Amino acid sequence: MEALYNKAVAAGQKSVVIYGPSAGNDMALYTAFKKSFPDITVTGVPVVGPPMTAKLAAEMSSGKHVADIAYTGSTDMLAYIKSGWFAPFKPSTLPPASQLAAESYGPGNNFFGFTVGLSGMLYNTSSVQASQVPTTWTGLLNSQWKNKLVMYDPTAIGEMDDIFAHLALVPGDSGMMTGLKTQNPQLSPSSDITGPLTAVAQGAKSLGIGVPYAFYLVAKASGAPVKFYLLNADNYTVTLYGGIVKGAPNPLAAQLYEDWMYTPQAAVAIASEGEYSTVLADAGPAGMPKLTAIKVFPFIPLSGIPAADGAAITQAQHVYG
Repeated sequence: MEALYNKAVAAGQKSVVIYGPSAGNDMALYTAFKKSFPDITVTGVPVVGPPMTAKLAAEMSSGKHVADIAYTGSTDMLAYIKSGWFAPFKPSTLPPASQLAAESYGPGNNFFGFTVGLSGMLYNTSSVQASQVPTTWTGLLNSQWKNKLVMYDPTAIGEMDDIFAHLALVPGDSGMMTGLKTQNPQLSPSSDITGPLTAVAQGAKSLGIGVPYAFYLVAKASGAPVKFYLLNADNYTVTLYGGIVKGAPNPLAAQLYEDWMYTPQAAVAIASEGEYSTVLADAGPAGMPKLTAIKVFPFIPLSGIPAADGAAITQAQHVYG
């Protein structure tokens, strides 16, 4: 990595620009990277879903590139491969697949899993007591939660459509899409990454569904009256993948960043932000279970996610449209 660092700096590549849903909130990562490689600055642009795709498409069309790394979920990343938007690169530090979270290797060395985000339930502590919160998915269908829920819009690519795709694999939870519709939840645009958290923190809604733990930590630190918790089973995690954009202005610096993401220094920074490194041996966020100890949804192979999510979106458009 030191040789690659010197090569990047000599080439005048002193920055890395990352597009993604948590880019911009990853300051601990960027600071830790700069501590190791002081001549290179990492900047995150918080964008997700269709807006992120539109930005990348515009850069590909114009040839005026800004993004060096695309960092997002599998559905969009697989679509970007089909569009030819990646410059394949395999980090030299990448552990064997057996030492990583499932499906951390993307097709053709186009992208690899960097982090695993944990999403759970969030409630407003001013209006809800801990003893009241539902601990199962079907518990959300209790009449006490009618008009009091908020979640991401499941009719577009994003977290909630993927949650519904996983719920469809659990026989007892397969009716959750229509069941939640009767609860009249507030739907936050999938591109508004902090929408559900904000609704709960401000007291507009009592309970948020599928709120990332990393976002909760930021809100809690600011004094928001919120509490995060996990369900008894079928909790949701999402792997975020990184890939170097074809035509990236700083490809050597981008390669260095991807190499660094599998180091112990990166793992510490990832955990401090409330996420898990995809390297299973690494520790997770303080006070949280190890990733392997969390009771999560049944697994959907990477190759099957586009079809599963597409089916969930089609159904959600019918139910919520």
